[in-house]
Amino acid sequence: MPNDTKRNKSTKRSHPSKAGPKPEDYQVVLRWSADDQCYVATLPAWQNAQTHGATLEQAAQNAREVLTLLIGSARRRHEALPPAERAFSGNLRLRLPASLHGRLVREAEREGVSLNQWIVTKLAS
Repeated sequence: MPNDTKRNKSTKRSHPSKAGPKPEDYQVVLRWSADDQCYVATLPAWQNAQTHGATLEQAAQNAREVLTLLIGSARRRHEALPPAERAFSGNLRLRLPASLHGRLVREAEREGVSLNQWIVTKLAS
């Protein structure tokens, strides 16, 4: 009988999805606001709720705190949570002409960074 109890406990623990989405499961869009002179964090899944911060890090932290409050409030009220974002691996396969590949490698070398870092920087800007 003790073995059955252990098996049931481990089975229950193996289903973390029943706990529901966590703040990090939701998209946060960060942008600089010239009008407000701060970074604005928008939460698209939550009717575009917003918060802000003087730095990107502060705006992101404030967004996580707001998400924690929104999730907790919805759960206390037994309201449905908006669907969380799907998970992304962070990997992207890209096909491009060899000539373009060479040009991008040379540009990255001139800036003293890897091609991957150069591409990430350009895409993020």
